[in-house]
Amino acid sequence: MFQPSHSNVQQVEGFQTHLPHPDELSRAQAWVVKISLKAKSDGSWSDAVEYQIAWEDELSDQETRKDLNERIESFLKKDLCDFMKSKNDHPKILVLGPQHHGKSSFVNHAYRCLHADLDVSDQLDQAPAGPEEKTLATKSLQLDVSHSQVTFIDNPAFATMSDETQGKLQTLLSSGHCDGLRRQDMGRAEGSWFSRPPHAAIVVMSLCHWREEREEMASYLQKIAGVLKTASAGTVEFPYVVAATHCDEFLKDCQKEDPRDELEKALEGIKRSASTSHVYAITNYMQGSMGSARNNKATFDLLIQLLAKANHENTGKNRIVFAVLWHVATAWGTGKQVVALPYTLMKTATAVLGWVGQWIFRKVFSQRRELERGAK
Repeated sequence: MFQPSHSNVQQVEGFQTHLPHPDELSRAQAWVVKISLKAKSDGSWSDAVEYQIAWEDELSDQETRKDLNERIESFLKKDLCDFMKSKNDHPKILVLGPQHHGKSSFVNHAYRCLHADLDVSDQLDQAPAGPEEKTLATKSLQLDVSHSQVTFIDNPAFATMSDETQGKLQTLLSSGHCDGLRRQDMGRAEGSWFSRPPHAAIVVMSLCHWREEREEMASYLQKIAGVLKTASAGTVEFPYVVAATHCDEFLKDCQKEDPRDELEKALEGIKRSASTSHVYAITNYMQGSMGSARNNKATFDLLIQLLAKANHENTGKNRIVFAVLWHVATAWGTGKQVVALPYTLMKTATAVLGWVGQWIFRKVFSQRRELERGAK
């Protein structure tokens, strides 16, 4: 083990003992505690049995509120304000990932952080460990932060990234959402092209699942990143970051010599598989949790980076084009005269669709001129 800050040897009579936290060591810091136990019998010692546990820094309730309120104030004044000025809209964020990786828990965690209150009740159901899943349909949670809003959209788990699942995810990315949409209905949302797509996505990946099922999780991340980077038929690189959840459990159960080093290795592996450097180790705050300065920083770093990426990408750029073509196709198919479309819409469609768009418009307006001649 790396050089310990404190070491203590104690002989115990019986089966248990209590070792108080050393007075000279700060309780607020993150620590790794390693226990080595030997049994003594007839003057000889057994081989050592070793176990270690690690935990993050801890803040008092007052320190937690102060730290979170300072981060909220900075987030509102700069990052959220810049986004809303640029987009003229409140951010809408998809939360994606496999089952039992902490998607709903992350939304509850974000709610607590953005309200600077770790004692607030859960806003969304979260599934305990087991085969049952809690999130059966899309559900949005609108967070009122000062005079602004941030909406998180919790989605049913995508257990695998099969071709069918990737198609449903593409629909979700390009055509917006409505609360109550179930996984099996995501591929046939009629008219959904007219709704506004979300602005960005958070992919949730459990650090514990990554450690235990690395190859499977790496493949999952590679496929979901491929869909995100080619959204809307390859015309949108959908903004996303990764929340590497269950950081507390990962550290607690890690038996390697340096748990922090193992955490960094896991994050680097997730970055490579997810094709992004924006991966953040998160401990989802439960009701009544102790706050952590590191965890607060990681949470707001994630949100700030996500809005910065979303600010430079228009995830709804094809919605206008589709509306134009739908209007044209409907009028043409019913034999009705096509009314003149605004020039800006025609220009947008032509620019995106190239010669195909030009061909369609020439046909439509040619038909209109023939109708006008016939009327004369």
